[in-house]
Amino acid sequence: METGERISLRLEKDNLELIDQFLLDNPTFGNRSKLCREAVQAFIEIVTQGGNTVTVRIPRHYLELIDHLVVDGYYLSREHAIVRAVEEHFSKDRLKNVDEHRTEMKKMTGKMVSVKLDEKDEVIPP
Repeated sequence: METGERISLRLEKDNLELIDQFLLDNPTFGNRSKLCREAVQAFIEIVTQGGNTVTVRIPRHYLELIDHLVVDGYYLSREHAIVRAVEEHFSKDRLKNVDEHRTEMKKMTGKMVSVKLDEKDEVIPP
């Protein structure tokens, strides 16, 4: 393991208790130092990447499943597993269905009108 420089960090008792409880509930994070390193790195990535980063709360049992799949080598990381799930959810067929549904909703609300032009149906905005 690579050794890093040491820093001192002062935290309130409530924050330390929060960290310790988190570590009890999520043993994959190891110890306080490892958790703080990962938290700092994640925070900096969120701030610097901004536009393509989303914070999502995922139920614990799904995260545990993802963590097991990462450990077993099915995914490289939590992020990789979640990105793959999103890619699979938004397949071409799914997007086509969503687009068709959106068109039907626009027709129903009067935001689009169906007309017949030269033997084929066209949809145009009102």
